[in-house]
Amino acid sequence: MILYGKNEFSKQQLFSDENTYNLLSFAEKYGIRGNLVKAKIAWIIMNDENPFSLSAERNKNTGSIDALARGDIAELRKLFFTQPDKAFENYLPLNENISGEEARIGRLITNFTERLDQALNDEEFFVVVKDFYTRQGVGAFGINKAFYMQDDGTLMPVSHIKDTGFEELCGYESQKQKLIANTKAFAEGKEANNVLLYGDSGTGKSTSIKAVLNMFFDKGIRMIQIQKHQFVHLNTLTEKLKKRNYRFVLYMDDLSFEDFEVEYKYLKAAIEGGLEEKPENVLIYATSNRRHLIKETFGEREGDDIHRNESVQEKISLSDRFGLQIYYPKPEQQQYFDIVLHLASQEGINIKEDELIAKARKWGMSHGGFSGRTAKQLILNLKTKEE
Repeated sequence: MILYGKNEFSKQQLFSDENTYNLLSFAEKYGIRGNLVKAKIAWIIMNDENPFSLSAERNKNTGSIDALARGDIAELRKLFFTQPDKAFENYLPLNENISGEEARIGRLITNFTERLDQALNDEEFFVVVKDFYTRQGVGAFGINKAFYMQDDGTLMPVSHIKDTGFEELCGYESQKQKLIANTKAFAEGKEANNVLLYGDSGTGKSTSIKAVLNMFFDKGIRMIQIQKHQFVHLNTLTEKLKKRNYRFVLYMDDLSFEDFEVEYKYLKAAIEGGLEEKPENVLIYATSNRRHLIKETFGEREGDDIHRNESVQEKISLSDRFGLQIYYPKPEQQQYFDIVLHLASQEGINIKEDELIAKARKWGMSHGGFSGRTAKQLILNLKTKEE
């Protein structure tokens, strides 16, 4: 095979001792049932980033490369219909309770395998493969919702993502609507702003980010979490992302800088100010307890007016690069009680309202004040006692 050469398998390789172990590990990880050989070939096709699959992902005319792709895919189809050992033909995984991202990916593999299995000839098989790339994409970005950056700049998929929705965040309706509207515009290829969610801790900023990922994943949104000491890799990352047919949100949680930290300069350049503009398919969403992300010192406020003004402008210029700034204030006492009642209803906690409010007041006073996070901690404590 030419295009799919890096994943070339022979019949002997498929049934080698090493690949037998890999097949079983693959099946158990994703809860794959049935014919493991077919599922594995489907998995290879889903992940193989080559000129054909990447062009199909971008819905571009693949032109002359189609002939090469058809030849490779015909070979993969032969391998797909290889008669496996009985142990691999009707496999039942030991773990039937796969959940979260692994269960979602398992369903994706199974659905694609079934579509390939229904192809009656090489051309139909080719059409199914190309259609998958156009609709879903290829490789890790096509399969996974979110990633985190490692210190060497490489990306690793996030394997456990809570299925958080905006309904879990009680109140903050205007904040949620602003974030949703901005992300919707971004997903649709329209102009959208970088977003800074700032305010008191425990008010739902990070919950909002998770909810927006789950809401817009099917619309092509992918999320990459980056720590501030990794900002040196930002330019390399955005260069890679601009070539893909997804909309990427670079997520920076609890972002702030001490006066001696200089990593913010990489972020400023990545947002705007460099020779090359930030790719149109990349936005930055950050959460912070600070409106001004860089800490000011009293020493910077001393001296003549010109130097003092320069210092202040340098500090606030990073925040100003976030076109949409959404404030999450700490809830008032009654809002806190409403959050507790809302969460208790969701979790099926059977306590009278006045008794629950009394517990909430006492809990908040002894656990850092009234906030959404405090309310969640109370509900978790009550739920644990019930169980």
